[in-house]
Amino acid sequence: MLKFFREHARGWFMIAVIGIIILVFVLYFGSSRGSRTADAIAIVDKKIISGAEFHNEYEKLLEMTQLRLGEKLTPEILKKMDLKRKAYNDLLNRYIISAKAADLKIQVSDEELRNTIMSMPVLQTNGVFDERKYQQILRYNRLSAEDFEALQKGDMIANKIGMIVREGIKISDQEIYDLYALQNQKININFVQISGKDIKKKITPTQTELEDYLKSNSNIFRVAEQMKFKYLFFAGDSFPPNISDSDIRGYYGSYKDKYKTKDGKQLSLDDAKGAIVKELKKTRGIQNAYSEAKKAHDIIYQEDNIDAYGNKNNLKINNVEFFPINKPPQEFTSIKNFAPVVLDLQKDEISKVLVAENGYYLLKVIDRKPAYVPKLSAIENEVRSRFIESEIQILAQKEAQSILEKIKSGETLDKIAKENGLKVNETGFFQPGNTIPQLGSSENAADVLFQLSAQKPYAEKPLLINNTYVILKLKDVSKLDEKDFEAKKTMYQKILISIKREEAIQTWLEGNKTAMIKEKRIKIKKQVEDL
Repeated sequence: MLKFFREHARGWFMIAVIGIIILVFVLYFGSSRGSRTADAIAIVDKKIISGAEFHNEYEKLLEMTQLRLGEKLTPEILKKMDLKRKAYNDLLNRYIISAKAADLKIQVSDEELRNTIMSMPVLQTNGVFDERKYQQILRYNRLSAEDFEALQKGDMIANKIGMIVREGIKISDQEIYDLYALQNQKININFVQISGKDIKKKITPTQTELEDYLKSNSNIFRVAEQMKFKYLFFAGDSFPPNISDSDIRGYYGSYKDKYKTKDGKQLSLDDAKGAIVKELKKTRGIQNAYSEAKKAHDIIYQEDNIDAYGNKNNLKINNVEFFPINKPPQEFTSIKNFAPVVLDLQKDEISKVLVAENGYYLLKVIDRKPAYVPKLSAIENEVRSRFIESEIQILAQKEAQSILEKIKSGETLDKIAKENGLKVNETGFFQPGNTIPQLGSSENAADVLFQLSAQKPYAEKPLLINNTYVILKLKDVSKLDEKDFEAKKTMYQKILISIKREEAIQTWLEGNKTAMIKEKRIKIKKQVEDL
């Protein structure tokens, strides 16, 4: 099959491709087809999605993100991106698409596949297929020609399914106008704040009330379970890979646009070599670190010899004294879901390989201390403070709700505010979102604001924002520029179509996933939190 391409496939391959190839690999079929182990994360129509395949997918996404963002990639941004979940979902969706394509008898012919590969801009020179570029891309993606063809065929099948799912999408002029209004119309809000500051002086809790509050809210005051560990850390820079001249040339050929002077001039291979070697050592070093950590885990798990293993392999054995599980030491803060993972470990048990920012951990539990709730006498001041704050919130909420009920019965906000010595403020025009001028931010603000209209100017409930209950009233909305709308209508139409298409694909995937699980065609063995 496609003998022409296969004859030219040899050697090692780079992690990511540019342009459309990146899109193909990441969205649908980007995972290396390495050997699969028995640690399946899911089974789709008897096809195993292995832990090794998931790891390859995650590492590829991580490296591509590092390449794209460079120094701009912070631990906070990386955490928000949740690449593990994306890798997990991408893999599962890929197998669902493949299974449904078989159900629908959707196929791609050899001729279609060959024509697609031949016409890829990234594989062409002056509009003609370039065998050298094709071979280079294969080498540095660590793929055989057969695997490359499978990836492209899978993507083409996914596109065919996508066309079927999307072809029924229709949008109206009103929907386009509503989207334009959502993006461009501003609102002006009247608001009254009920803070409860004056109420604080009146709250004097008794000992019984404090005891009851401590008992009812014991989870707030509970001292978390404490644990004591030994651990090995496998840092990415501790397992440097061998970087060949061929690796450097290939990487430069695919990513030369990254290496330019401040005035935009292209750096030569010799000038860029140092930076390329540094990048390759970082990404491949982290892969080597995982392999070493996995090997260590398997041996230690079988032989229960973390000290002996560390000494034999010149690895530092680190000791961590007792610490609350919800306040881990600094070195563990970059481990995602640290507490849930280690709480499942028993004394003398070794953890699975834990992913951190710059390497991998293996932990062994030395001892545990159970969680407990201190007696009132030990934390009375904290309990009293929290009790008073809780009562303030309760009383302020009741007062705000009472005012809203009066408004619903026909009284005006101005009249009620005057009677209660409250001030009616005005935000001025602003774009609705989770931040309200003069009040601050709340994750619920946007939902509340978008419910306001001329027919329903008041929010259904008071909004809690910055520890203050607020009654909101829609005062006015800005007029839309009809000429601007007509000028941008086509753009908003494209945006809306794109949104609806994405929603349709996600709905289709989720629907088929649910159905296939129910039909037992999909068996989930591990959730992303377990990986």
